[in-house]
Amino acid sequence: MLAGSYPMSVDSKARVTLPAVFRKQLVEGDRKTIYLLPLKECVNGFTPAGLEKFIDGLFIENGENRFDPRSRKDVQLKTRLWASAVEVDIDSAGRVALGKLDGAKPGTRERLGLTADVTVVGAGDHFEVWNTDEWNATQESFEDELDALLYHD
Repeated sequence: MLAGSYPMSVDSKARVTLPAVFRKQLVEGDRKTIYLLPLKECVNGFTPAGLEKFIDGLFIENGENRFDPRSRKDVQLKTRLWASAVEVDIDSAGRVALGKLDGAKPGTRERLGLTADVTVVGAGDHFEVWNTDEWNATQESFEDELDALLYHD
């Protein structure tokens, strides 16, 4: 389980170091490959099995797989998510090359603000890399809304 938030910096080669506690859970033996999936506000990092589970899970409803291979919408969503994912390795120093995001789609790091100060966040089965200012802003609003989220009465 990946948990916690860790302020980090992106180095001059567009790499970010993952927290040691995350690396222990993401690396198994010789398997050091993860997938980065840029979304609207941040980039998500998954193990190969974790990304497959995430994408397949988007089509699960009431415990049943609702993916329809004859639905253009379903096929487009699945294809575009897989096409947006970028395969990277965790290097021997525990770094991930965020620069590969721009190789797949130029300007991705700039759009997400992942060029200097970032925060690596545990999200249970995956991690997220946020621009630190954006992360701090979401945390402030979360703290304001926490009571309403915790209690339904």
